[in-house]
Amino acid sequence: MQTAVERWQELIRARAAQMDAAYARLGRTSADFWDRRAQSFHRVTRESAANDPFYLRLCAQVTPQTSVLDVGAGTGRFSLALAPLVRHVTALEPNASMLNYLRAEIAANGIPNISTIQCTWEDAPADLRADIVICSHVLYPILDIVPFLKKLHAASRQACYLYLRATSIDVLTAPFWQHFHGDERRLPPGYIHALDVLYELGIYANVEVVATSFELTYPSLQDAEDELIEQLILEDNAQIRRELRGLLERWLIEGDPLRSPLWSNTSAILWWRHEN
Repeated sequence: MQTAVERWQELIRARAAQMDAAYARLGRTSADFWDRRAQSFHRVTRESAANDPFYLRLCAQVTPQTSVLDVGAGTGRFSLALAPLVRHVTALEPNASMLNYLRAEIAANGIPNISTIQCTWEDAPADLRADIVICSHVLYPILDIVPFLKKLHAASRQACYLYLRATSIDVLTAPFWQHFHGDERRLPPGYIHALDVLYELGIYANVEVVATSFELTYPSLQDAEDELIEQLILEDNAQIRRELRGLLERWLIEGDPLRSPLWSNTSAILWWRHEN
C-alpha cells in the first residue's frame, strides 16, 4: 500500500519529469525559474495580503511580542504585512531576485524589524527559532518533505502554520499546456497530501478550509505573452507568439489590467501547536 510520503513524491516526480522534458526541448533547465518570474510575482502579490484568510488567521494569533519565521518568504507578501503587528520577522528565501524585492520594500519603507536570510530551508541554520513559523505556498515542489516538515516543527516555539491550495493555479492555464505540448498538465500535491504526510509523522494538524479566488493579471497583452511563454515553457518565436496571442485574446477579460477568468478555489491553513 502506498504511503502518504510515497504519494507526495510520486506527484512531484511526475511533474518534474514533464517540466524537465519541456525545458530540455529548449536547451534550458528550471534553474532560473524564479529569477525570470520574480518581477511578475511581486507585482501580483505585493498588495494582496490584507484580505487573505491566512493573514487574517495569523493576525488573530500574534502579539507585539511575537517573533515570526517566514520560510519561503518570496518577495515578502506576509512578512511585510505582519511586521507592524509583531516584535520581529525573519524572512528566509533562497532566490536572490525574489529577496531583492523584499529588501527594497524594507529599505523604502524604513521597516526596522524584518531581517532577511538568503538560503534554502534545508540549508538554514539548525538553531533558527521563532515563536511562530509560517510557510505559505512553498511545499509543492519539495521532494524530501519529511525532513522539511520536521525542521519547520523544530524551529517553532509555539506553533507552525502552513498554507496550501487544494489544487494548483496551473489549472488556469492547463488548457494552453495541453494545446502546445499535447499532454495533460501534471499538477503538484495539494493540502490534503500535506495533511496525510503530517499524519504519518504523528503531527495531527488542525485544518481550516478557506474559500479563495485568484486571477492572473497583466498590464498588457505583450506582458501576458511574455509570462505565458515562460510559465508554459514555450519556445519564444514569432509563430508561437501569434498562436498564443490568438488564444489569449479569446481568454482574457478586457480592462486595465487585463484579467484571466476568476478562479474560485479551496485552500487550507494547516496548523499545530509545538507541543503536539
